[in-house]
Amino acid sequence: MLDLNGKTVLVSIRKIDNEGQQSFDTFFGTVVSFNENTVLVRRPNGTEMSIPYDEEIYETAEPGFYELNDGSTFENPSFTARWTVFASKEASIRFHKLNESEITEN
Repeated sequence: MLDLNGKTVLVSIRKIDNEGQQSFDTFFGTVVSFNENTVLVRRPNGTEMSIPYDEEIYETAEPGFYELNDGSTFENPSFTARWTVFASKEASIRFHKLNESEITEN
């Protein structure tokens, strides 16, 4: 099991709605707690969010300075984690090819 306790994660969640429109929720979060199913992260605004625990999702971040589209920055986060969330099973079936494409943020 990865040791995520107190680590900073660059989280990127790509959301695909029922019409195939994409939106992103990208932020730096600090891990508050975790278990084999769930990771609880504290967002910069202080709210906490549960995200999945899956060792395949969490990648060691490359050292360096990261800047997001909203202007927030962080130097040397511990991990990156990104995945796609579909609005419904129908959206998942209709737009599964979008999940296979490279994730890019507009």
